[in-house]
Amino acid sequence: MMFKLMGKLPAAGFVVLLLLPSLPGAGAAGFYGGDIAIDSLSATIDVADKADITVEYELTNSGDGAESVNLTYFPADVVALIDGGELSNPVAFEKGETKNLTLSYSLTLALAEYQALVFEPMLRFDDMAHPERVGSYDVELTLPQGVERLVYSSMDYDDTSTEDGRLVLIWSKEDIYQSSISVAWNTLDVNLAAVKTASPESITAAGELVEVEITIENMGDEEVQDITLRDSFFPGTFEAVAPLDEFETVESELSDPHLYWTKEIDSLAAGESVTCTYSVIVTALGLETRLDNLVVSVTGIPVSVSNDVVLYSELEERYGLQVSEGGFPTTAVIVVLVVIVAIIALLYLRRARKRV
Repeated sequence: MMFKLMGKLPAAGFVVLLLLPSLPGAGAAGFYGGDIAIDSLSATIDVADKADITVEYELTNSGDGAESVNLTYFPADVVALIDGGELSNPVAFEKGETKNLTLSYSLTLALAEYQALVFEPMLRFDDMAHPERVGSYDVELTLPQGVERLVYSSMDYDDTSTEDGRLVLIWSKEDIYQSSISVAWNTLDVNLAAVKTASPESITAAGELVEVEITIENMGDEEVQDITLRDSFFPGTFEAVAPLDEFETVESELSDPHLYWTKEIDSLAAGESVTCTYSVIVTALGLETRLDNLVVSVTGIPVSVSNDVVLYSELEERYGLQVSEGGFPTTAVIVVLVVIVAIIALLYLRRARKRV
């Protein structure tokens, strides 16, 4: 597993700390075919001025004989213990034997109003991914003091608690793969809920018109000012229809031009809601065509995201396949965080141009 600093915008008055998974050796052919199973995975992530991370695996030899395996992980400076002693590869398992692997390390985090990280628990066996599901999967994330909610989570958490006045989020799953969890939070005491709907809810061919409705509600106790709604569209897939003055196309050196929809809201009183609409044409269908999560910002800081809307899925259409929380972890879970980073940068540039 690995967490990596992606981007930093100090001039904007905040830092975007995006910790993305990197899987060296991911190109190794095939999956692990041995008999060492992952009975359980449990992790604690304590975020304050740094992130203290501990991951524990319970590994069992479910085969008919003794077996040895090389266990690899990232980053390389992780403290790795097997049954309390220093890990030394290969690790030998007798028939039916269970061993406990503990990985722990710390990350220094920059002070910022907005932060995001991805927890990617990908232990590798003989430099290969494990193809089997984990019996139990438990993660506890303790947020910094004063943070009362997440901006975004790729996987629904199952419970919450408090520890010394800090919010603790708990994921408790069974029979899933070594799934990643992407989260983002900020230090603003703002609670805006965003819901996105589309009409029609699904499409069957390119060229169809889709009307999108966005509802924003102030769930907090105080008025919120300077609100920006921002939707991003995958390049070459959508064309703006109306209202045209709320859309803009941004050129990029790394990809095709990006289409954005932006709506400014001066203020929302406590309990007040507002609904905005726009329409687009779907110009091309991929394996999956979706309206991504809309990002809600206050004074340029992301505070919440809406749901996404899947308009078309070829996998579901042809084979009835759906991706669930128990599916293989993929980079798809971090798309929203990448979109948020891009939107933060774009909002900052727009504000900078206004000041000039």
